[in-house]
Amino acid sequence: MSELQNPSEHPTTQRWKIAAGILGVLFLLALVLGTTYFSKYKSSQNKAVSLGEQLDSTRAELQTELATLNDSYKYQIDLNDTLSSELEVKIAEVNDLQERIAKARKALSRSEANNAEIKGRLAQMEELKTALEQDILGLKAENQSLAQSNMDLNTELATTKDVVTTLNAKVMSLTSANGKLTGRLAALAPAGFRADNFTVTSANKRDKFTTKGNKIDEITVTFDLNNIPAEFQGERALYLVLSEFNGNPVESVPGKDVSLKFGNEPVNLRAAAIEKTQLKGRQSVSMSFEPSDNLDPGTYNVMVYADSGYLGSTGFLVSK
Repeated sequence: MSELQNPSEHPTTQRWKIAAGILGVLFLLALVLGTTYFSKYKSSQNKAVSLGEQLDSTRAELQTELATLNDSYKYQIDLNDTLSSELEVKIAEVNDLQERIAKARKALSRSEANNAEIKGRLAQMEELKTALEQDILGLKAENQSLAQSNMDLNTELATTKDVVTTLNAKVMSLTSANGKLTGRLAALAPAGFRADNFTVTSANKRDKFTTKGNKIDEITVTFDLNNIPAEFQGERALYLVLSEFNGNPVESVPGKDVSLKFGNEPVNLRAAAIEKTQLKGRQSVSMSFEPSDNLDPGTYNVMVYADSGYLGSTGFLVSK
């Protein structure tokens, strides 16, 4: 300070001294900093060398580990390929097994359905067997009954033969008596034309022919009308009269009382059937009646009248 305050020194000299001092300080500072940085550089260089050695060591370790991992990766790839192949085989086996299971289930379903159907058929066969056994028992009983009926029929047949013989005799007598009656009726009330070719049929409710008095449900009389004169043609009423062999009315056959006048002779009839028809020159006529009760076995007369007179008659037999 004493030097700076010296007035005898030149200002320029003073500035140079100040500058030299500053430069010295800066040099010292630079030297210190250079030394410090050089020391740090050396330290960093040493660290870098150490770090390089450490990196080389680490790189060597990593390369070794990488080689190991690469070998392991190749092994895993090979193992994965093997496992993939095995997996494909297993998948194929599983698919095949699933198909077999599906087929087995379908077969089981069909088997169950067939089993149910077989059980149903067996049940039906059991029912049929039971029904057949019952039918066999019924047939055996019916066979025994038929055998007994056959014996009874044989006995009845022998009796019937005698009855037929008697009835034949009665028919002969009936034919003779009927001829006389026909002649008398024709003489009494001639209609001007005749009924011929009589057919008498008797049937049950099932339309099966029968002559048994307890089974006859309907009697049909069919006859022909031929050569009808023109004056008798047109709409006419025909009357069917039924009587027993002796001429008595048949109580088991309902009828309608009719009063006719043939010429000057009034005639009272009990008609079992009345048929209004349009008469022509030739025709066939059918008239039916239904007994209200069983007919007694025997011979019956059937006579046909028109409103102009007697046409014709026939007879039929009723058996037991």
